[in-house]
Amino acid sequence: MALDFNWEGYLHHNVDLTFQEFVHHFGTNSTRMLQIENSIQFFRIFRGCGCKIVYVDGSFVSKKKIPEDIDLCFDLSDVDPNELTKGFPEFFDINAIGTTHRDLHCHILHFDKEDKSLFTMLQYDRQGNPKGLVKLNILEILTSYDKKRKTI
Repeated sequence: MALDFNWEGYLHHNVDLTFQEFVHHFGTNSTRMLQIENSIQFFRIFRGCGCKIVYVDGSFVSKKKIPEDIDLCFDLSDVDPNELTKGFPEFFDINAIGTTHRDLHCHILHFDKEDKSLFTMLQYDRQGNPKGLVKLNILEILTSYDKKRKTI
C-alpha cells in the first residue's frame, strides 16, 4: 500500500495499517525500530485492559528520518479503568508518564467515547493544517509481533 504525504511530510488522511505494513513504512532505520520495539510493552498493557485500537501520530508517521519519539494515542472506549489502574498505575502519574516519554521515547496519549477532543486535535498540525494518523489493531500487532519473534 502506497501512502500519500502532504508537502510537509505528514499523511494526508488517516490510514489503517497492519503491523507488517506499519513496520515496512515507518520502521526504516534503527532509531525508528527501537521506538517500535519500546511501544510493544504498552500495546500489551493496554490490550490486557481491554484496549483494541491505537493511533500513531506525530513525526513518527511522517517523512522525518529520525523522529524524537513515537506518539501513541490509545482509544480507551473499551478499557476497564480498574484493570488499567492495576496493570499500569504509572498511567495516572504525570511524573511516571514523563519518565516513560524521556527514557523510552514513547509519548502515551488517550481518548475515549466521552471525550474525543484530543483525538480531533491530533488530526491537525501546529499550523492548523489537516494531517493523518495511523490506526493499528492492537491484537493484530501483538499476534504478528509474537509470531515473528517465534521464527527468529
